[in-house]
Amino acid sequence: MWLLRNLPNNVLCHLGIRHNFKGANGCITNQCVGGALALMEAACALRAGEADRVMAVGHDTPIEPETVFHYHQLGLMAPDTVRPFDAERKGTVFGEGAGAALLETESSTKARGGAALGEFLGVGSVTEGIGIVDVRADGDGVQRAIELALADAKIAAKDVGMIVAHGNGTRGSDASEAVALRAVFGQDIPPVTGFKWAFGHLIAASGVVDVIMALHALRNSVVPGVATLTRLDPELAPLPISFTPQKPRSDIALVICRGFAAMNVALLVRSASS
Repeated sequence: MWLLRNLPNNVLCHLGIRHNFKGANGCITNQCVGGALALMEAACALRAGEADRVMAVGHDTPIEPETVFHYHQLGLMAPDTVRPFDAERKGTVFGEGAGAALLETESSTKARGGAALGEFLGVGSVTEGIGIVDVRADGDGVQRAIELALADAKIAAKDVGMIVAHGNGTRGSDASEAVALRAVFGQDIPPVTGFKWAFGHLIAASGVVDVIMALHALRNSVVPGVATLTRLDPELAPLPISFTPQKPRSDIALVICRGFAAMNVALLVRSASS
């Protein structure tokens, strides 16, 4: 019975049984970008007319000895906390949790008299194709994912009001992410933040949780500060990330999610409060 106890789609199976969900059941297992890809698949299903309402869930429980050991052996674990883009960043720290987002068509929302937290605008997903743990220093994957998301949403880079960076605190990932942001936005990068310093790296849950947090931030007209940021790495400057809160410049957020095998996903959402 070992296999039946450990299959990742067991979670979806039990959710379906408990809530009588009888539609398509898709279990996306792509490590850190799994949750972000669940949002992407949900949006694509709505656009294709395959459903009126889709639940996208990201969840993970990485705090167990084998996973921690493997990350430590790869040199990715920090000794204390996540310090995204900081000069003294040393790696990431795990967190555990889950996030869920109900995506539905506008007509479905109106029919049930619901209120939307935000609007899904567009998505881009690419891989750099260079290895399991390697990332390109030039930010190629992040840049292409953002550009695809902007094209999918039919908006310009200047329309983005804030950025939720992947910001996992590892040297290479943070550096290449900063390079990609400069390549897309030039010297006019919107205010940047990240949430892993507060929650830890939630792995497959991080993409969904970051999108939810971005929408709440937009609703409150704030780009939260990064409490563990002491000194921005001068090699990453200019980068508008701050210890203190900033103001978003529009009601649109860009959320970046990265994973092993050089996977990069960029999501664009708009607050429903405007």
